[in-house]
Amino acid sequence: MAEHLTGLGKLLVSLAIATAILVATFVGYRYVTEKYTVATDDSGVAVARVVAGRLYGSNELRVSHLSGTVQSTASATRMWGWLKYVRVIKAPYDVDYFVPLGSLRPRDFRYDERRRRLLVEVPDVTVGAPNIDESRVTVDTTTGVLPPRGAMAELQKKVSAKATDVVAAKAREPENIAKARENARAALERLFEGTLEAANLPVNVEVRFAGEARPDNRDQWDLTRSLEEVLGNAR
Repeated sequence: MAEHLTGLGKLLVSLAIATAILVATFVGYRYVTEKYTVATDDSGVAVARVVAGRLYGSNELRVSHLSGTVQSTASATRMWGWLKYVRVIKAPYDVDYFVPLGSLRPRDFRYDERRRRLLVEVPDVTVGAPNIDESRVTVDTTTGVLPPRGAMAELQKKVSAKATDVVAAKAREPENIAKARENARAALERLFEGTLEAANLPVNVEVRFAGEARPDNRDQWDLTRSLEEVLGNAR
């Protein structure tokens, strides 16, 4: 039993995440393909293809997902303000919420031996980068007389940045953070309980986020000893 529980942090992280590594053999080649290479077909037209890729490992568990539609607008001027262009788009978006499990240590686990309950303190939920799917816009309008290419490029950059800012603010609203924590708590408790049950160590698990108040009722929770201390006495 002790051997299973003292290695609990590493075991849970390994079950919660998938890790992969893509090895790049030639750094110079990768730089050239990303910056300069353009493939063409027989008629000389550039073709769409993946020119470089990397697959990274992660120690974060996705616990919630926010999606919807965002409206964004941007303006650009030319000829000292005489010409004005305005672009409006509506596009779907999504944002993921994560809990970084890589920092979990044995001290983050407190075990109430009498009640067979495990209190786990995990880092707070983090908000991922917003993803705006501009390939599926439902509205895309530009007003202004014959906007030049430079103005269109400026409008594209501004409208994308504004959409990202709007979605990021939405994702960080208190009610969305609270819902993400609720989903995270439920998911992690299921994960930890399932892992321990598979190891033939059935216990009830309660997940708390860093900074949350711990219970004051010591009759309900014995938090004076860490999990390692409890197991050390049981040896």
